[in-house]
Amino acid sequence: MLDKLSPPRLFSWTQSVVLLVIIAVLALGLDYRQRNEAGNLVGVDEEMLQTEVDLELTRQVELQATLDYVQSDDYVAAYARDEGGFLLPGEKRVVPLVIEATSQPAPSVLTATPDPAQFAQPWQAWWQLLTDAPPPSR
Repeated sequence: MLDKLSPPRLFSWTQSVVLLVIIAVLALGLDYRQRNEAGNLVGVDEEMLQTEVDLELTRQVELQATLDYVQSDDYVAAYARDEGGFLLPGEKRVVPLVIEATSQPAPSVLTATPDPAQFAQPWQAWWQLLTDAPPPSR
């Protein structure tokens, strides 16, 4: 008689265990997906950083070559000769002369070209736009 008074169970013991297993699998699946996406993003950033490092290494080599040249005697001699105006014994300075050309006076009478739109008819403009050809002669 007591069995008849107790409310009916919503889930059995096995259904409850199966439901808990499904929930656990879904939670683990979502966690795996999030970790996978985070791992992919790390790879993208790593490639970008490696590209920047390679670029900066190339720049470092260029700057080191420039530093070596600037500290050399060849640079000092070139700078003294080009910028400072110093000459070695036996050298002669060559200074190019700039010859300015005199400009020709402009003609005083300018002839105006006739404006073709002044004598054009509206149909000629439409003809030109539609056919892309000159209007027929009359």
